[in-house]
Amino acid sequence: MQTDKTDKLTFWKRKLQEYRKSGLRRRAFSEQNGVTKSTMDYWFARIRKGQRAIEIVEVKPTSILIQDPSLQVVVADKYRIQIHSGFDPILLAEVVKALKSVQ
Repeated sequence: MQTDKTDKLTFWKRKLQEYRKSGLRRRAFSEQNGVTKSTMDYWFARIRKGQRAIEIVEVKPTSILIQDPSLQVVVADKYRIQIHSGFDPILLAEVVKALKSVQ
């Protein structure tokens, strides 16, 4: 039974493609192909409805943001410095030294 439905659907999908390429009106196309216009209308509507129902779009992100691991340094319970990976250790030492001298 499933094969019969699949065969009909395949047949009518081909007919829909032929119809679109033909440039004919539905009535003329149905007469040339020996089917009733109402049957053709039914199948074309069913195919369009099925196409709308299963439209799935795959989305691939172009970049993924990963939060940078960080470390927070507290100097003299007064200054907080947040350090991210890839920091310059010499610059950090200079900043800490400068903050200590401000006390």
